[in-house]
Amino acid sequence: MPKAVVILPTYNERENIVPMLELLENVCGEIRAYSFSILVVDDSSPDGTAHVVGEHQKTHKNVYVTSGPKRGLGKALLRGMRYAIDSLHADVIAQMDADLSHDPKALPAFFEKLREGADFVVGSRYIPGGSIPKNWALHRKVYSVIGNSIVRFGLGLSKVHDWTGGYRLYVPKYVQMLERELEQYSGYVFQIAFLHKSILNGAHVGEVPIHFSDRRFGHSKIAPSEYIKNVLLYVGRERLNSLMTGSFGKFSVVGTIGFIVNTVILELFVAIGFHPVIGSAVGAEASIVSNFFLNNHWTFRARKIEGKRRTMKKFFQFNTTSLGALAIQAGTVAVGTYFVGVSSYRLFYVLGVGFGLIWNYTMYKNVIWKK
Repeated sequence: MPKAVVILPTYNERENIVPMLELLENVCGEIRAYSFSILVVDDSSPDGTAHVVGEHQKTHKNVYVTSGPKRGLGKALLRGMRYAIDSLHADVIAQMDADLSHDPKALPAFFEKLREGADFVVGSRYIPGGSIPKNWALHRKVYSVIGNSIVRFGLGLSKVHDWTGGYRLYVPKYVQMLERELEQYSGYVFQIAFLHKSILNGAHVGEVPIHFSDRRFGHSKIAPSEYIKNVLLYVGRERLNSLMTGSFGKFSVVGTIGFIVNTVILELFVAIGFHPVIGSAVGAEASIVSNFFLNNHWTFRARKIEGKRRTMKKFFQFNTTSLGALAIQAGTVAVGTYFVGVSSYRLFYVLGVGFGLIWNYTMYKNVIWKK
């Protein structure tokens, strides 16, 4: 029988943990396709949470506890994931908050999503059937909704509605695949990073509506301003990284090579007595040839143009669309040198290249190498 491990991260949850364990044990008994273990991952709670779990273990042999230093939610979850895989040999891992804010009765719906083909199931407060507490203060509702919106639309993955919740079910391969990368994240951003990077590595995400309840005892561990700041930093960093390693980043590298080709030819033509407009035009055409082949074999390799006839046809089309950049570049140099003087040609050349870059990327992506 496949093994499921439910991870409960805790810090000062003495009043909540035993009621949570009892509710969870009853629900797990209803899911008969798996054998269940419950793992409490405690961050050395000074209120004695681990001791309370230890007493509970005496009569519940499927409950385990692992303790470690307090290093934040992300580190605790990763420690629990490793224990679930290495020591409890989990075939599937569930994680929940231990403060009774996540209803164990929703867990069977997660396993149903798994049976339907998802391999990373997310409990969502923001789809029909889900909710956040009505008694939350307005500022807390705003932080919750805004935080999720920043991630959804900032990462361009709007189909997933709840990025920051901790009610999840997933297969261990994503932990094993991402373990080292996830070590750099702590706190609540860990939840975002784990889901985001799992999706980038092919996770099939399913969502289950959940009603999020306020904790019965104790205090929330989240610091709203710190949370929003970390979310913004993560999303900004990931978007920049995506930009630089995606097609635009490669296009920029190819464009830099073309820029060097263009510049060398421009300076050679000026040095032997030609007007900068002529040197700029000849250099631009040489860079167009360079750009076509480098973009075809690298930037847009997934949409590579093949076959002699098709390549020649697309190269002609590429030249035609690139004439727009050539006209923009030469025109910028011509107008600039006319009004300011020929000695300023370098400034207007750089401006023209910048304007042409925007034109070229738009045309190449949507015309030459369109999907």
